[in-house]
Amino acid sequence: MRTFLAVLCVVVSGFSAAIAGEAVDLLADGKLDAWRGYKQEGAPANWKVEEGVLTRTGDGGDLITKTPYQNFDFEFEWKISPGGNSGVIYLCNEEEDHSFMTGPEYQVIDNPGWKLENTANTAAGALYELYKPEVDAAKPAGEWNTGRIVIHDRVVEHWLNGQKLLTAELGSDDWNARVAPTKFAAWKKFGTLLKGHIALQDHGAQVWYRNLKITNLDGEAASEPQASATTPRILLVTQSAGFQHSTVTRKPGELSHCERVMNELALKSRAFRLDCTQDVANDFTPELVKNYDVVMFFTTGDLPIPEATREWFLNDWLKTKGHAFLGVHAAADTYHNYQPFWDMIGGTFNGHPWTSESTVTIKVNDPDHPASQPWGTQPFTITDEIYQFKNWQPEKVRVLMSMDVAKSLPEAKADIQAPYQVPILWVKNYGAGRVMHMSLGHREDVWSNPTYQESLLGGIRWLLGQEEGDATPNPEVSAEEEAAAKAAVEASGKQAKKAA
Repeated sequence: MRTFLAVLCVVVSGFSAAIAGEAVDLLADGKLDAWRGYKQEGAPANWKVEEGVLTRTGDGGDLITKTPYQNFDFEFEWKISPGGNSGVIYLCNEEEDHSFMTGPEYQVIDNPGWKLENTANTAAGALYELYKPEVDAAKPAGEWNTGRIVIHDRVVEHWLNGQKLLTAELGSDDWNARVAPTKFAAWKKFGTLLKGHIALQDHGAQVWYRNLKITNLDGEAASEPQASATTPRILLVTQSAGFQHSTVTRKPGELSHCERVMNELALKSRAFRLDCTQDVANDFTPELVKNYDVVMFFTTGDLPIPEATREWFLNDWLKTKGHAFLGVHAAADTYHNYQPFWDMIGGTFNGHPWTSESTVTIKVNDPDHPASQPWGTQPFTITDEIYQFKNWQPEKVRVLMSMDVAKSLPEAKADIQAPYQVPILWVKNYGAGRVMHMSLGHREDVWSNPTYQESLLGGIRWLLGQEEGDATPNPEVSAEEEAAAKAAVEASGKQAKKAA
């Protein structure tokens, strides 16, 4: 499958989750006990570890792991000398003269020193000569980079400095088509091994490694749901055309907090694979969106998605069985004046009298739904920014959680608008598709909250049809919440005055 997004997350990574074991330090105690030379019994003298840093000091051949791995998550830091070229090869054996004749390669190279574009198929982080990085994430020669290779069920991801560069499926039609015109086609076992060693290439250049840690994704986790190339896919959009939340703000070379949390959720659950974008003009097109099962928005304002694409998304794609939309927090602060969008999501942002420092009380109206079940049956308090909504349509949604307005009024920093009900979490059917909106999520510590994550995961599983949950509208709940909230607001004197 084509890789195309401005940033591909990993998650997430999306499919390499439910870790079967703890991460193992392959340089434990500053020793090479986990390594040996390619076709050698011991470690060659040209590889040395000093103060936790592994470096190549001269000719002597590749260094390979003593243990072969099948499904794994390998994270490592690397630094290359000016003009240097090396690589990390995986799923290789020792039947050929060189490790790269059987195993694919994660490229380690000084891009400027070789006059390479950072997104060339031989650039840093590329799957050498076959798949190029879709993101410019490499740091210059002499600086430490963080690489990551994740493979499960023959689907591999390359990461660099917190960003997912590419996804490839070994042995797929796309893979075979890419291999056919290259030198690799002559090596019949190239990219075909289900299990193999990891090799650090001796390519003649000075290269350094540290913090080499691998997590085995085999073992007990094999009894858990397996994420693979057929695992449901989520497209997470965190572009801001209005206010930009810190939760979705990326630092140079890094994913945002929201993206990292979703990546880890995919990693731990194996319920889905995740791709991320903050460039809907290029990435939110029918030919690309059709590859996904769920589209997730943490967005603001009028995103630059053509109206024809929006109409296709809302009227065709989303109403198809198996497709779903997940809105989080500011998703309701998107397309204020585009009625088809707020009709789909259920409401539109109408101010936040409760700011990010407000501690409010939340009631669970339906504790049986997979999205609300993690919160329990009793009211709870949480500190977060809370939205009010206009264009609210209680006859079309099932409210799962609401704010207790009466108990939360002392925390309000502004007058309260009508309607007074403050829904927090709701679901609905949309044609044959499904929709969920979670209003919480302004603060980073909310995203880090395990209960919040379990709530999102439960909702995702419901959206995907993996778990049952009632989406029958419950307007009677909204009526009760509205009456109680209105009475409390009028009694408090915090009722917003109507415009003349």
